[in-house]
Amino acid sequence: MSTTIEATIVDPAERDEVPRCWTGEARGLAGRFSFSSATRPWNWMELDAEDADKLFALLSGFVSYFNARYADRPEQRIPPCWAEHGALVEELTTLFWARWHAFESPHASIGGAQYWHSYTLPSFYERMRGWLGNGLVACQHGHHRDVEDRPVGTARAWELRTEVIASLDFVRRTTSPRSARDADDPTGIVVAFLDREEESR
Repeated sequence: MSTTIEATIVDPAERDEVPRCWTGEARGLAGRFSFSSATRPWNWMELDAEDADKLFALLSGFVSYFNARYADRPEQRIPPCWAEHGALVEELTTLFWARWHAFESPHASIGGAQYWHSYTLPSFYERMRGWLGNGLVACQHGHHRDVEDRPVGTARAWELRTEVIASLDFVRRTTSPRSARDADDPTGIVVAFLDREEESR
């Protein structure tokens, strides 16, 4: 006895839903952030607690945006446990700022945007595979394991863990204060460090 399974085929012209890559988190980053003229916000080693907190928020939003906009397949997904992997934190930091510079900064250009898609993004995927190795697929499915750890099985658990890491980092940075930063206009993502270069021309 054979069973026939009939698939329902819907004419694309009759679909009324908007694809995931056009909605919600895929529409962009929430919030506005400003970094002082003394800050290179892609360099974690020189960030004070306040700037590090901003960068954690930016990266969390960027990962949500990226996975909604670019990750049509599981192997393209940034793992929910990204904050557990130091190399991946650094890669995501420069990936985010390279995209910001190419698409949104005062120096943005179509050439820069295409360069980001043609070279920066593919090389990010290659390096992510190199950094996480055989654990990449498990991490992308929310099953990160450190040596001797029991697996944590949900993406939400990793989101909470990322928030914990951000909080712990904030506390660590506030216990060893750095010099006071200049206040900037808190509209948009302002990187005064880059603007100084333009002013000197």
